[in-house]
Amino acid sequence: MIRFDDILEKVNPYLTQDEIKDVTKAYAYSAKVHGGQKRYSGEPYMIHPMQVASILADIKLDKESIITGLLHDTIEDTLATREDISKIFGSEVCGLVEGVTKISKLKISSTFEKQAEDFRKLILATGKDIRVILVKLADRLHNIRTIKYLPEEKKENFARETIDLFAPLADRLGIYWIRTELEDKCFEVLKPNEYKEIAKMFVEKRDEWEKYSIEIKNMLVSELDNFNIKVDIQSRFKNFYSIYKKMVKKNLDFNNVLDVKAFRIISEDVASCYAALGAVHSTWKPVPGKFKDYIALPKSNGYQSLHTIVIGPFGDKVEVQIRTPQMHEIAEYGVAAHWKYKLNKEDKLKIVDMPDSIKNIFDTHTLSDPKEFIDAIKDELITDFIYVFTPKGELKELPVESSVIDFAYSIHSDLGNNCTGAKVNGAIVPFSYKLVSGDTIEIISNKDKSPSKDWLKYVVTSKAKTKIRNSIKSLASKDSEKIGREILGKKLSKYGLRITDAEVMNKLQKYALEKNLRNLEQLYIDYSLSKINFINILNYFDLGVKNKARVVNPKVLNANEAIIVGGENNVMVRMANCCSPIFGDEIIGYITQGKGISIHRISCKQVVGVDSERFVETVWDNSYKLKSVSRLRLDCMDKTGILSEISNLIAQHDANIMKINAKKISFSKSSIYIEILVRNAKHLYEIVSELNSISDVYSVERLYGPQSEFNLYEKKL
Repeated sequence: MIRFDDILEKVNPYLTQDEIKDVTKAYAYSAKVHGGQKRYSGEPYMIHPMQVASILADIKLDKESIITGLLHDTIEDTLATREDISKIFGSEVCGLVEGVTKISKLKISSTFEKQAEDFRKLILATGKDIRVILVKLADRLHNIRTIKYLPEEKKENFARETIDLFAPLADRLGIYWIRTELEDKCFEVLKPNEYKEIAKMFVEKRDEWEKYSIEIKNMLVSELDNFNIKVDIQSRFKNFYSIYKKMVKKNLDFNNVLDVKAFRIISEDVASCYAALGAVHSTWKPVPGKFKDYIALPKSNGYQSLHTIVIGPFGDKVEVQIRTPQMHEIAEYGVAAHWKYKLNKEDKLKIVDMPDSIKNIFDTHTLSDPKEFIDAIKDELITDFIYVFTPKGELKELPVESSVIDFAYSIHSDLGNNCTGAKVNGAIVPFSYKLVSGDTIEIISNKDKSPSKDWLKYVVTSKAKTKIRNSIKSLASKDSEKIGREILGKKLSKYGLRITDAEVMNKLQKYALEKNLRNLEQLYIDYSLSKINFINILNYFDLGVKNKARVVNPKVLNANEAIIVGGENNVMVRMANCCSPIFGDEIIGYITQGKGISIHRISCKQVVGVDSERFVETVWDNSYKLKSVSRLRLDCMDKTGILSEISNLIAQHDANIMKINAKKISFSKSSIYIEILVRNAKHLYEIVSELNSISDVYSVERLYGPQSEFNLYEKKL
């Protein structure tokens, strides 16, 4: 069991005696207010804040952070108040404790809107003081170490939240050892069988690897001594979760994961790092294309090191990393390591500037669309990068599989929007080209060019996705406004109302205001998307027109009997293939030559600009219960059980699956096409919203047209 003296032993080398007195006072206060409380394990609750403070001391954080670790649960779980903390320990500590408390209250929800709001709160709760995240990471690390004491129903959600959010955050902050421990603890909970299999194979190989490591280390020391290079050599094993990810990604078995073991050479300065690299390459042949210079080109989280893979003395591939002691400390402790160097300075500045990798996450909190926001956060937490150059030699860090369009948007939004092509290393490439480290990219642009929806198939960065979607939405909104205004005008004219008259316009503007719409243009857009019922607008003009439904027992009939055309039912109608209307969509009839009346959604572009004399008033007869077929496409992670999860959710909503088909679109993604029987448009919308809430589902879109897999209906969120 941890003792307070253990914490004092860790902070004594770098805190002053006055600062240690303040830490001791915080310990006494926390022990007092937490007195009598127990954890799930049955231990005194005080063990937890002490463990958190101990972790923060391991990474040598400042006095305020250590005190925050001891006090981080006091406002939430005891009678202590914000005023108490501020009065006793100062406003700086109080602000940190409040930030951690706000994050602690967040619960990742199954719905996108709630989840997006929780992420926003988490980002804003930090107050852009990175110490809040560091304290929360230490808190999460100790909680995950004791996850076995949690009730079974809480374990999986807690582990999923940790591996999705906190482990990638630790990686972005460069705190390697926290990331790997979080990942492995969560991996054991979420994939127990796979964890046990890898652990078993690891144990079987461990003695062999350790013997091998000693031999390699001795050889490296001997060779480097020949070059008069003094170094410290360490060996390390890849963590279980990283091994699992590589096995899945590259379809390898355990014995073929090459970098399970690696060696670190810690050299005294940068010059000796490059000298050590030369010595290693002169001794063992390097593998072509497997050398990375992160000293000259550091990662965005500050990581620096030389990486190379060589053919070792026993004919197998050996990874070697070479760095200075300071680089090694930053590699292990990331942004937290900067406090050591800050605290050694006379000014003792407390705020360390956040790396760009974290600033980018803060930039995403302004996104208004919940799903786009969640996607952006996940994109910003990607940990695999490539490094490419502008024509002027400026370095750009992009996620693996980025395209030239991603690159264009990373330079400037206008350059992305106006991109017409690109040259990579002097040669013209298609938009589908995947960039690799070392590429030099030149973007070709035209100010008259605008993004295409097809671009979304090629981009991976959140910035590119957001800018493309915004541009498409802007163009779609203009089309929808035109469609809505034209159709609404034609329908109002049948009741003697001219949409161009000032009195009618003023009435529509008042209606829009009462419905909390931004303006009249938004009314037209929403009307074109079937979000506003024409009868409601008509009733606003007090013409005495009411939407009266016959009160009869519900019957399941065909569409000819369930659609009222010009006030009559039992009229020959057919559903238009171009927009596939279903029961509940706002519709309009169009008189065809010899084929009866074609029923379209009012937002269908096919009905714009045609002869208005052939339109006929058409509504659903709400006294009937008519189920309709609708088609959906889901883009999701390609994983075992995803089809079952989707099918079960649809069944829970009392909808029948008529057809289902899946198609792999990349090594980790699939598209699932589903034909379902739903009661009405509202029922379909509820199902789509819930499908969107599945964590491994990236998007859900309604298809229109009988054979159109890629001609997509506009998406509602």
